[in-house]
Amino acid sequence: MTLKYLNHKIITSEQISIVRTLFYSVTSCLILLLFPQPVSAHAFGALYSLPLPFWLYSYGASVALIISFLLIAWFAKENKEFNYPRIHLNLNHWLVFLLQVLVLAFFAVTILAGFFGLQSPVQNFAPTFFWIIFLLGFTYLSGIFGNFWDKINPWKLILSPLNLKPLLDYPKSLGFLPALIFYFILIWLEILSSGLGARPQFLSTLLLSYTFINILGSIIFGTQDWFKYGEFFSVSFGLISKLSPFSKENVLNTSTNHSTLLLFILFALSSTAFDGFRSTIPFFRFFFLYNQTLLLLASPIFFLTLYLLAIILMKILTRSSLSIKTLSLHFAFSLIPIAFAYNIAHYFPLLLIQGQSIITLISDPINQGWNLFGTSDYQINVGLVGANFVWNFQVFAIIGGHILAVFIAHLLTLKLFPNRKQALLSQLPMLILMIFYTIAGLWILSQPMMTGGL
Repeated sequence: MTLKYLNHKIITSEQISIVRTLFYSVTSCLILLLFPQPVSAHAFGALYSLPLPFWLYSYGASVALIISFLLIAWFAKENKEFNYPRIHLNLNHWLVFLLQVLVLAFFAVTILAGFFGLQSPVQNFAPTFFWIIFLLGFTYLSGIFGNFWDKINPWKLILSPLNLKPLLDYPKSLGFLPALIFYFILIWLEILSSGLGARPQFLSTLLLSYTFINILGSIIFGTQDWFKYGEFFSVSFGLISKLSPFSKENVLNTSTNHSTLLLFILFALSSTAFDGFRSTIPFFRFFFLYNQTLLLLASPIFFLTLYLLAIILMKILTRSSLSIKTLSLHFAFSLIPIAFAYNIAHYFPLLLIQGQSIITLISDPINQGWNLFGTSDYQINVGLVGANFVWNFQVFAIIGGHILAVFIAHLLTLKLFPNRKQALLSQLPMLILMIFYTIAGLWILSQPMMTGGL
């Protein structure tokens, strides 16, 4: 008995049996994590009993990654043409136009609300819309539907009709450094500024200042180069969108062309991990007295060191003539699903719970006593998701993100190394790295917290 798939190569019934066994093993490991046993940890700022001891989660996650690696390697052996999934999505012109109008309107309302609404972060439309609905929502939508942000970016829409010609050529040696700097400032404002970033008037001033920076950057370097290298949201959403099956530019048909883009990806990973870690008891015991801004700035170094160690080991095992820089840039996009998974695990519950407040605020965005959509009396349903659901969701998000990272790394390997032996050897260090990242992410999530939140 035989079965054809994808590019019509043949898989025998014996091979199907092996694949089925591996699949059932992965599924069993993941299902095992759902059975309860009390251990202290955190969820929504309260003491929470983990369904299983942390060490068992670590073992289960590690086994799931190893079996996934074997499963992926088996399929890749039979079909080297196996590629990242691609689904064509043709957006209607009028739908794009409607989205452009809505985005421009929402950002205008956000700025107005910050200046003229109540100056309470909880009661003002601006902080909730920007930090939760926009920043988190568009991140997840980009990962699902691709880089539609490129078509509705409000700053780009404002500047595009001007058809600005660059005064200077963008210095390619800078790479994505401007976007990386803006990223650091954004995260600092979000988690270390003692609430400064949530103050409505300051937030509106910040958005206007960022608009001016984009105008200035476009005048000097041209709209195309500035939005490719300097505009943070274009870079961030563009990277996440490479995971989408609807994206034309996915993780396999594009490449990292500068080390600053690798640092950008690593900071996306490390800043989320840092935000989770800084609220735990171990952080308060050992790092609370240190300058947290410097710790945030240094956070990518830890993940970069581990990544480069894996790359060095890869080079040694494969005896590749390629430089460490070339190898590190080639596999950089395999880290995107890990950064995305960390973000989902830490912040998606926040979008589900606190994001509900936008339902109330949208009816009276400038605090004038309006009830435009009849939702001004809506009460947040804090019981929408329970602590048990949150923990299991976080675990599956992190494990799923790392399995996807293993899959992408393997496909990138097949593009780089000419023979199967080199391909398999090159992935052993990456597999160890993924397992370590997974355990680190689960450990952070399992720690008791000193403050509320996730």
